[in-house]
Amino acid sequence: MDSNIAREVDKARVDIINALGRQTSSLSGQTAQAVETQTRHAEELAKAGRKIDSIIKRSNVTCGSASGSQSSSMTMVSRKQTTEPLSTGSKIPPRLKKAWDQSDPNASVLPPFDQNVAAADFGFGSCQGFAGDPNSMRGQLCRSVQGLQIKSNKYADADIRAETLFHGPQEKEKGRVQLTVTAQHSSAERDARKSILASLSQPVPPPGVRPTALASPEGLAYVGQLTEHQAKMSLATEPIRDWDVATTASPESFETLRALLNDNITAVFLEKKLNKEFPEWAQEGVSPLHLSALQVEKRAGNPDWYTYMAGADDVAKSAEVPLILAEQQRLLFSILLELKKLNVVNGQQLAEDVQENNMPRLERLAEAANRTIRNQ
Repeated sequence: MDSNIAREVDKARVDIINALGRQTSSLSGQTAQAVETQTRHAEELAKAGRKIDSIIKRSNVTCGSASGSQSSSMTMVSRKQTTEPLSTGSKIPPRLKKAWDQSDPNASVLPPFDQNVAAADFGFGSCQGFAGDPNSMRGQLCRSVQGLQIKSNKYADADIRAETLFHGPQEKEKGRVQLTVTAQHSSAERDARKSILASLSQPVPPPGVRPTALASPEGLAYVGQLTEHQAKMSLATEPIRDWDVATTASPESFETLRALLNDNITAVFLEKKLNKEFPEWAQEGVSPLHLSALQVEKRAGNPDWYTYMAGADDVAKSAEVPLILAEQQRLLFSILLELKKLNVVNGQQLAEDVQENNMPRLERLAEAANRTIRNQ
């Protein structure tokens, strides 16, 4: 950006701030003009409306049937994508998949009676699938196991790295923040994300019991205790599942992407950004978190927008203000939801502390009272 453009950009920033300051007193008087301005832009937006369609068509030619079902998948719920079984193209070792199923309350697989068996399945499968780095401690330990063949995986140690969850699957020495992770099940990226979710969600389950033992009072007590345990673990691990949904590609983003790319001012900037950050966006969409970032960056990170605002009149600048305020309201609402969920988690933590302090005393008193009755 040359010095003239820079000066114009600085002037645009000042004009925008001044327009915001005048908003409370002049916005009502300029409403008709703002509407007129937006109407004037409508024809340009309609003319650009076919842009994303042409992009998607180009990707259809390139990717064939991979994106042919895009329109029919627009109504898919992104949360479902994270709970479907692994596809036949997945490279997760069978023994690791077995360990995951044994610890999954929703899978029709009973855990072994001995926890060491489940831990061995998890350890063996993890070594096979993700201990690809021979220089890591686990990589060296796994290579000491006779008969164990470690599969090549560019996301080595993905199942024990927090970056896999927060920044997307990372190759060693090539870390970057990735706001959208593919939803395709037959991909190394999705396998890596599944691995860290499993590692953080109690991968070694409680010991199982034999079906014949369930008829006993102790067996029924086990079921009751297991029910409570699974409910609390579900609540404790909900934030990581929620984060996975928020950073997984969703076709529900297509409609908003279409609107963003219909804007003459931001379309070029956003298309370049999308192609760099998640090239598969035209087939899969982007994640909810990525979509929110794009809605901010289309202005704050876009030099074209500052250049446009430098030459815009007061009416055009005022028309931008309600859009910016609307995005702020959406962000505030998202923060409110997260705070409410955090309150729920804090309440459960308090309940755990109360149980830990009071339950042993109640158990002792109940045992003493029942012993007194038996002795009478």
